Amino acid sequence: MMFVSVILCLSLFSNIIYATVPFILNPDCDLLECEQPDYPALYYANHIVDDNKIHIIYSTLDELTISIFQTGKNYMPIFNYTALFSRNYPGAIQFVDTKPTNSFSLVLRRLIKFDDINDEGNMAKGENITSYFLHNITTNNVTISNSTNQPTFQLPLPMLNGSLNIDVMYPGEAIRETKSPKLRTTSKSYFLNIALQANNFTSAKTRFAFELYLILPGVQGSRKYTSRYIDDHFTPGIFNVYQIKTLDSLYSSSMLWKPVVYQSEDRSVEQSTLMQIYDIKNNVTLDPNIDQGTFYSLLSHPFVSAFNLSLGQAKDGFFAKTNYTFIQFTAGLDYLEPDSTKVFVTVALIVSLALPALVAIVALIFILRRRFSRQTQSSYNAIDD
Repeated sequence: MMFVSVILCLSLFSNIIYATVPFILNPDCDLLECEQPDYPALYYANHIVDDNKIHIIYSTLDELTISIFQTGKNYMPIFNYTALFSRNYPGAIQFVDTKPTNSFSLVLRRLIKFDDINDEGNMAKGENITSYFLHNITTNNVTISNSTNQPTFQLPLPMLNGSLNIDVMYPGEAIRETKSPKLRTTSKSYFLNIALQANNFTSAKTRFAFELYLILPGVQGSRKYTSRYIDDHFTPGIFNVYQIKTLDSLYSSSMLWKPVVYQSEDRSVEQSTLMQIYDIKNNVTLDPNIDQGTFYSLLSHPFVSAFNLSLGQAKDGFFAKTNYTFIQFTAGLDYLEPDSTKVFVTVALIVSLALPALVAIVALIFILRRRFSRQTQSSYNAIDD
């Protein structure tokens, strides 16, 4: 009964309604490019955390880049929009008398389509691989939520008769996501939600993948980790979590996610599958013809880690069910930790497993004690005269 009560308590947690940090489109810009539609743009916000100021920029100038960086709380960036719109990125974002003490930029570089002929869920064995680089998203492809004042990027994919929606949510505090998979941000991290709708592909065995670049300070790069932990995704159980951490603790940053791919907007367990995560590569050389963006304004010599992930797993009949997919990450400064009711559920599981064992041990002791008592009594029966 105790364990059932624990499950009921977990299922009755109410959804969290939270505010988010508002973003400003092209702050302090008086150029024509900042006023006209159908131009790439920069979205900026900041948030005070103790004695630091956390700055976050969503940029569609060339590659779609999400940058989060930290300075002292009294500093504000100066944007050179003439340089930014001219693609002269180095030095285009500066601070007076200081530099960021830490930064982390995430580039959603390309969408990859491949035919999984043998239904193995492995892009390395795919055929007919096609790349769609995610460049030059304009203000016509961005909506600002009235409730959160944060942008959602909506990229049409005419070649697939579909679209790619990228929703970045920076609450500026420790917040647990209200829908599964249950992830938690910190005051220095954000949610990244990606929804892909594809209605036209060349084969019934077509799958999709993403390539992501992590733009980092330092020279040590990053590493992929995986672990198993207890969580309350609908009912308590054991789940995998993936994490990418920087190896240099001086510039600590990370990404965290569960490898779940949802095939419906309500993110039901019945319509879900997993993803394949490939090895991370460090010290990747940027292609100057493709890899341009505001990350060069923060780091003159960025260190690049790159990795791919493909949607779906072997024999899951993925696109036979739906052509919609949803994945979610948390990312930002410092080392993120998996969010779960780990201690609470662990104690409940231990109690629920230990209680029957304890009852069995007590019963065994009682039985042995009775047998021993009977044997002792028969051993000392009085001898009749």
